Amino acid sequence: MGYVYLLLQALIFSFGGILIKTAAPSFSPFMVSFLRFVLGVLFLLLLQLLRGKTPKLTFLNRVIVFGGIAKTLHYLGENYGVMHGFSYGNVVIWPVQTVVVLLISTLVFKEKVSRRAILGALMCVSGIVLLTWNGMPLNDFIGGQGPLLIAFVIAGIGASLFSVAQKKLLDKMDTVDLNASMFIIGGLCAGGVLPLTSAPVTGIRLPAAVAMLILGAITGVGFLLQAEGFKTVPIFVATVVQSSTVLLSLLWAALLYHERITGWIIAGTALFLTGILCVNVKSVRRRDNSAGD
Repeated sequence: MGYVYLLLQALIFSFGGILIKTAAPSFSPFMVSFLRFVLGVLFLLLLQLLRGKTPKLTFLNRVIVFGGIAKTLHYLGENYGVMHGFSYGNVVIWPVQTVVVLLISTLVFKEKVSRRAILGALMCVSGIVLLTWNGMPLNDFIGGQGPLLIAFVIAGIGASLFSVAQKKLLDKMDTVDLNASMFIIGGLCAGGVLPLTSAPVTGIRLPAAVAMLILGAITGVGFLLQAEGFKTVPIFVATVVQSSTVLLSLLWAALLYHERITGWIIAGTALFLTGILCVNVKSVRRRDNSAGD
């Protein structure tokens, strides 16, 4: 059942770039980040009440605070990158997340890294560069796409650290309470930078408002599905399943926003998806061997 949860999460998350782009005319990246947290928390608390449970939030846990800050980095980087670039730009988050999780496993948990995993990580990085470059002149890439690439890398780092924090507390906290607690911390962080930004709201249009409400629901539902999936699916294998978001995001970008998907984008995507599989195939084999035992 864990795989079903993760596939559903991949489906709804694939609309993220389209929704962020739709909200862009009315909301700044900082306001979108703040509202995603606020609406996500409201949805989760309502869900908890409908389940007949009293929400039990905690903010003194270091992992909760760490996860909330990590999620803030994810949203700020993703929203900025998508609003100033293409709606499919956030697909870069997935290979970045794969590389970061691999580094955490190696440097923090001292796990051995195979040559296949190293090759996969290099393929992920190469795919990211190829997709972002998209065949444009070097000066245009450095001046225009460079800042967007940095934003998405920051988003990917934040997303991976949030997943690690979430995984660490799944056996100790209720899933809804866990996510709501982290999102409240994230909302405080995102809200804290709003006074430093100019024009966080510039005249609310109906499509932007609807997109913002859906983004809030995705925030609540998506990470709830992720948390439920993580209970039975190893984090490395979960990353492979979730990476299907990439293909769907490119599809929606072409169909709904008529964004041109060039050969460079297809090649870069194929390269980093192959890299993700190379990094994670070891974990899949381990799980299969354990089941046989």
